[in-house]
Amino acid sequence: MIRFRVGHSWRRETPGPGGPRDAFAFELEGINVLPGANDEPLVRIVGALVDAVSALVVDGERAGQVSLEDVHLELCLWRTAGNEVTVWVIDLSQPPRQVRAPIGVELPTLVEAAVKCARGFLRDVGQHKGDLAPELVALEKRLKRLTFAVIEERPARDTPSPWSAVRSASDGIGFSLRDDENRTLAWNRKTRAGLPPLLFDGELTRPDGTQQAGLPFLTMMGLARAATEGGARLGGQSVPADQVYRAGLDLCLALRSRNPGLGANPYVEALQVRCTDGLTALRQPVPDTTQATVSPPRSTPGVPLAPVGDVRRVTLQPRWSRPVALGEEGGRVVLGKRWAIVHSAHAAHAFTRTGATAFRHLSTRGVAISPDGDAICASPERVLFFEGRGPTARWMRDHDGGRLGPDLESVAGVLVCPLGRRGVAGFARETGRELWRFEPPRTQSLTFSRVGTRVIVGTDGGTLYGIDAADGQVRFRVKAGLPVARAPVAVRNRALVVLNRGEHSAIYLCDALSSGDTTPAGAIVWTRELILATPSSPVWARGHTWIGGARDGRTVLICLGKRGQVLWEKSLPCDARTLTLLPWDGGVIAADARGAATRVLPDGSAEWVLGSSGDELNHAIALTVSRRTLVVPGPVTRLVQPRGGRVLAELATGPRMLDLATDAKLTIYVLREPGTLETFVPGAALAVVPSAR
Repeated sequence: MIRFRVGHSWRRETPGPGGPRDAFAFELEGINVLPGANDEPLVRIVGALVDAVSALVVDGERAGQVSLEDVHLELCLWRTAGNEVTVWVIDLSQPPRQVRAPIGVELPTLVEAAVKCARGFLRDVGQHKGDLAPELVALEKRLKRLTFAVIEERPARDTPSPWSAVRSASDGIGFSLRDDENRTLAWNRKTRAGLPPLLFDGELTRPDGTQQAGLPFLTMMGLARAATEGGARLGGQSVPADQVYRAGLDLCLALRSRNPGLGANPYVEALQVRCTDGLTALRQPVPDTTQATVSPPRSTPGVPLAPVGDVRRVTLQPRWSRPVALGEEGGRVVLGKRWAIVHSAHAAHAFTRTGATAFRHLSTRGVAISPDGDAICASPERVLFFEGRGPTARWMRDHDGGRLGPDLESVAGVLVCPLGRRGVAGFARETGRELWRFEPPRTQSLTFSRVGTRVIVGTDGGTLYGIDAADGQVRFRVKAGLPVARAPVAVRNRALVVLNRGEHSAIYLCDALSSGDTTPAGAIVWTRELILATPSSPVWARGHTWIGGARDGRTVLICLGKRGQVLWEKSLPCDARTLTLLPWDGGVIAADARGAATRVLPDGSAEWVLGSSGDELNHAIALTVSRRTLVVPGPVTRLVQPRGGRVLAELATGPRMLDLATDAKLTIYVLREPGTLETFVPGAALAVVPSAR
């Protein structure tokens, strides 16, 4: 008997942001096979379980996967012929390992257990919906689809013969791969489960004949991580890092030769990037792995838009698509003058405008990168600086092993980046010497922004610091009774700061740079207390300030005057938790993660309203404007005319979109899970161009 169980202690308290968190268990004959999963985001976990089982039943996939990221566990499902499903529990902490032997269950029993778990959770959470209504509605739709699906036996079709690959141990580390179930052929770019196709049998071998049997891909992942940290061991003996990296690249090459689509598998991509960057750091030649690369499709740039005039109609055409090296995390898209950079906490992958790889960085202790491509990479012992596309580090310094990044600012020859979530540091751009380090006391998290040559740091203790970027001296300090909720927003030489705890919020404007003896740095220009929960990041334009949030179950938008006085308040048809604001033509445009948007005029009246475009994204993505065309991210990303709200084009980006960015030519860059960057360009367009007189 199998059973999925959700903890009940969360019902005794109000769920926090992101929904309830509690234990999640997978019991087999009363024994929990998911140890330690005691604080999981239940909405995401139950939704992932329904999606994984639906992939086996509804989508006809052979693999499904549920990630319990807090305990580094992966629940991997593999469907064989008939109705049998093999369940694996994989621990991806260091070293990666198989927690217990594979478990065989019947698919109808698995579906029954998943449906019962999801129904019970939806019933219990119904009394605590709050801001979770969109996620729960989407989960109910997916559960209904699974409930009424017909379970058909998987036919025993003619499949390719079992595959194997061998690497001699004379080159350092040898391997023997055996894929008797043709797992490696089950992966394609539409597959969501990336780990189950890589759980094939085999051995890793040392030159002295010592073998380590099991799951060779997981073992190689652990060796590559250990080699990055300087301590790879196989069979109880240390292994040189260069041998680990070369064996890892050969393993990736063998997999890509078997199935070229595995080049887009996030786990294969992460291993290849880690090994490539490891050899580069060791100044070792990198083996050629291009012979298994699939040739990229021809780009179709389409008809360029007119340089002037308002766009009235436009179509979007796909240009190129590339797998990105993010490791096992999400990421964001940063557009610079020369490159499109996909960035996560530990990796950065830059592409040219034509889709060619410009550079890649991967580091265990964080990567901080700027839009220009300058990057600081931290390892447990070293910190390195890469300038743009340069193949080698410009300088290298000792490091204390702390986390670093993800943002990087260059201020008057000083590279400023956060140290994880508790500090900020400044490095000399030319030499790499750490000029200063600021770690405020009794701080668990902080926000970081820049106003001119001053670094503005806000802490969860409610203190705002103004730090000189040149020497790291604290020039002013502003204390408040509420935590700083958002990164300070630069308003010329001033900073706009939002404070919040529960439903109590405050916003104030202070001088970040001094303007003579009368207005010293840190002076408060105005302050305003508000009854507002989950406040959005504020925006400023033409002397007015706009901020949104939740009040009495409604989403409200507040406009403040030049002295901080409340001019008007308006209810919005958007979700306050994921509300983003964009100033436009004297007013403001508001949108949320569902794709709902509305334009509010300076007097508080709504000019147009767009409804939601589908299921909610995992997080909010900022609105952008290019060629006087508004891009509204959502499950269906829409191009909208800001005046009038007419939809010019729609692009199905899906609810698993991680980030979206738009350049000055209206080229749209979409980052999707599990790690693919796609670009779309205007194909045919109609613009009204004013005539010259």
